[in-house]
Amino acid sequence: MLREDCNLPLIKSFEISEMSLSDMDEVLEIENLSFTTPWSKDLFLKEIHSEFSKIFVAHSNHLGQHKVLGYIYLWFVDEEMHILNLACHPDFRRGGVARGLLEHSLSLSFKIGMKIVLLDVRKSNHEALSLYRKYSFKPIGVTKGYYSDTKEDAIVMLLEMKSIPSFKNNFASHG
Repeated sequence: MLREDCNLPLIKSFEISEMSLSDMDEVLEIENLSFTTPWSKDLFLKEIHSEFSKIFVAHSNHLGQHKVLGYIYLWFVDEEMHILNLACHPDFRRGGVARGLLEHSLSLSFKIGMKIVLLDVRKSNHEALSLYRKYSFKPIGVTKGYYSDTKEDAIVMLLEMKSIPSFKNNFASHG
């Protein structure tokens, strides 16, 4: 089965796990393909070992090879979870990977007692804004000139965990 918007196969199933060092090259590739000012390998190495952060990857056996499809990078501060980055490889966008990573993270957040989830998103990133709105994130402010590469504004979004009871007992299913 091929996706309508390209000649790549639709990924029907994937798994989500914590990022390991063996995922680093593929995560960096996604980072570089997704952001105009990508984060460095050193930053990812530091965050893998931090007690306050988690990086999860969605991976699949694509054409017989282990393939990282996307990742989500989270910080946990007091009773807040902060989503710092959510990115998918361009070849696998619009296939449910970002949704799966977000659902996994929200489920974890709820399970460990986080009260709110916060994130910043580029004002021009309509696809991401649409995804977050589907999960009941609400815009609560604008940070003017937040992105150093373009001086674009960031929309600050908030989700109160009590507003998503469907995540209480279910982790996203991907296969």
